[in-house]
Amino acid sequence: MQIHNTFLFASELDGVLLPNGTFTAKAGCLDRTRELLERLKSANYPVIYVASHHLSLAREGRETFGLPEPNYWICNLGSEIYDAFGNADDGWERMMGPPFPKETLLNALKENPELTVQEEENQGAHKLSLYYPEPVDDSLRAWISMRVGQIVEGARLTDYPDGLSGMTSLDIIPANAGKASALGFLTERLGLPRTQVFFSGDSEDDLDALMSGICGTLVGSASGSVQEKARKLAENMEGARLTLSRGYYGDGVIEGLRVYDFLH
Repeated sequence: MQIHNTFLFASELDGVLLPNGTFTAKAGCLDRTRELLERLKSANYPVIYVASHHLSLAREGRETFGLPEPNYWICNLGSEIYDAFGNADDGWERMMGPPFPKETLLNALKENPELTVQEEENQGAHKLSLYYPEPVDDSLRAWISMRVGQIVEGARLTDYPDGLSGMTSLDIIPANAGKASALGFLTERLGLPRTQVFFSGDSEDDLDALMSGICGTLVGSASGSVQEKARKLAENMEGARLTLSRGYYGDGVIEGLRVYDFLH
C-alpha cells in the first residue's frame, strides 16, 4: 500500500471506516483500514472523520475499533467541526449562527403528534432531529419548513430513511450547514483544490458531499437504494465525480483511493 499524491482524506466513520453495518467485512478489513489511516497520518496528510451524530459517539466508535485520531471531526450532519482535541471550530460556529431554540421549535411542530424527537445523542446546538413513522411527502415538508422558518431564519430540512429505527429521520440544520459545506470550509482552509479531496460514504446523508465535485466514493456496503440514487444523481449533476466501490467498509475506501490514483 503506497500513497501517491498529496490529498485530503475524509470519510464517514460508521458503516465505512468502521465495519459496523449489516454486511460482513472480509477478513483483515479493519487491519487494512488501520494501516491506511496510520500511513496517511505518518505522512502528514490531513485526515477528517465525518459522523451524522454527536462527537462523543463518534469518538467512542473510533476508540472501540482502534483507529488513529483524525486532524478534524465533522459531526451532526456538518453542523459542527472540531479539531483533534475536540475543540469546536470558532469560525464554523460563527457561520452557523446562534443555537437553535429547541423548545420553541418543538412547540411549533407539536400539532403533528407523529413527529417525535430523536435520542439526545442525535441532537446538536444547530441540529434538531425528529422521527416520522412513514415516508415524508411534499406537503409535510412544506408544513415543517413553514413552521420552522417562522422561528429560525435560513434553516433547511433534510429527510431520509433511518435504517436502525425503520422510520424516516428528519433533520433541521442551518442552510449553510451540511457535510459538503463543512468539508468545503476545511478544504479552503487547508488550501487544497477539490481535485485533491477524497470523501467516502455509504448513506443518503453523504450524497451532498459525494456530489460536490470532490473525489467521491460510495462503498459497496451502501444499500441498493442509496447506490441507485447516487448513480442517478452523478449522471445528472454537472461536475460530480463518483466511484461505486464493490468492497465493503474500508476495503471499498481503499478501492476508491486507487481509482483516483491516490493509492497504489
